[in-house]
Amino acid sequence: MSSDGSGNWQGRGFDPENIPWQEIGKWIWLVWAGLAVAGVGLVGMTMVYGIEASDEGVVLRFGKTVKRVEPGLHFKWPWPIETVYKVPVKRVQSLEFGFETQRPGRQTRYAPTSKDDLAVSEMLTGDLNLGNVEWIVQYRVYDPEQYLFKVGNTEVIDRRALASGTLNEVNPAVPDAIRDISESVMRKLVGDSSIDYVLTIGRDKLAKEAETMIQKELDDFEAGVDVITVKLQTTSPPTAKVQDAFQEVNRARQKKEKVVNEAQGERNSKIPAARGMREKMIAEAEGYKNRVELVAAGKVNAFLAQLAEYEKAPDVTRKRLYLEAMQEILGKVGSKTIIDESVQGILPVLNLDHGSAIPAIQQGAQR
Repeated sequence: MSSDGSGNWQGRGFDPENIPWQEIGKWIWLVWAGLAVAGVGLVGMTMVYGIEASDEGVVLRFGKTVKRVEPGLHFKWPWPIETVYKVPVKRVQSLEFGFETQRPGRQTRYAPTSKDDLAVSEMLTGDLNLGNVEWIVQYRVYDPEQYLFKVGNTEVIDRRALASGTLNEVNPAVPDAIRDISESVMRKLVGDSSIDYVLTIGRDKLAKEAETMIQKELDDFEAGVDVITVKLQTTSPPTAKVQDAFQEVNRARQKKEKVVNEAQGERNSKIPAARGMREKMIAEAEGYKNRVELVAAGKVNAFLAQLAEYEKAPDVTRKRLYLEAMQEILGKVGSKTIIDESVQGILPVLNLDHGSAIPAIQQGAQR
């Protein structure tokens, strides 16, 4: 197992001169060549990237933002010179509070309520009652750079803190901050309200106030997020015994509001119609008044004109008026019998053929 002074390995049968150094060098060269090709391939893969239709890319060169790219296929310098972050700027994301959706769809399936869900949804109201409030916050990224770099967190973030349906998040600190802010704002609003207000008429107002307050806090943090809506899913008492009673009260108040709104709508529809009818009747009365006045004025003017002519020639005018009146009257009579004033002793005879009486002298003449 030892060598002598001449350098020969006698006990082991090993001779360095018998090693195929040429073959070993060839294999070493092939390994290095393979590693080089793999390295070039990996570098080439890092130079090509794609941005989905709902995303926007932010390119960093040695940690400094150099440009923002639109959806499509793009090229960049290889890692670690340039790095690309893909931010979902066109996708509306949702955070659920007090419940968790297992499978969305036409029939949404929710996960069983856990202790973590109850810790979020159970809140103390202003009148020292306990209420169960579940809500959703929907948001969208409008500034990718603020979303990436203004809000940061070195702690490990639970998957439940991410948006609904999201497994990977480019900056999980932002949805985590939205979740913390939303819980704080909702607890403040519920704590300043009564249980009746939270469960019934105050739901929409609480959601609107929460949306405004959450947006203000996020703007102060420069999170680059726009809150789309805050919607209260369920507001109910924590125990099942009183939950039915509260729901019954809630339904009664909603029915009352519905009846009031329907009556208000009917009132708003009938009042304009009545006003229109009033205006129509007033216009018709005004028109009738003007017509009667014009007709009366025309008759007065005609009478005055006749009076002026009568004063000029009374006999002629009187005769003309008489003839005109007789012409108008006799024009409406069907059959006429004209008797001479010199004829005496005329006996009227009933004409059964025409149903009218004719003088006897006319009947004799017909014979």
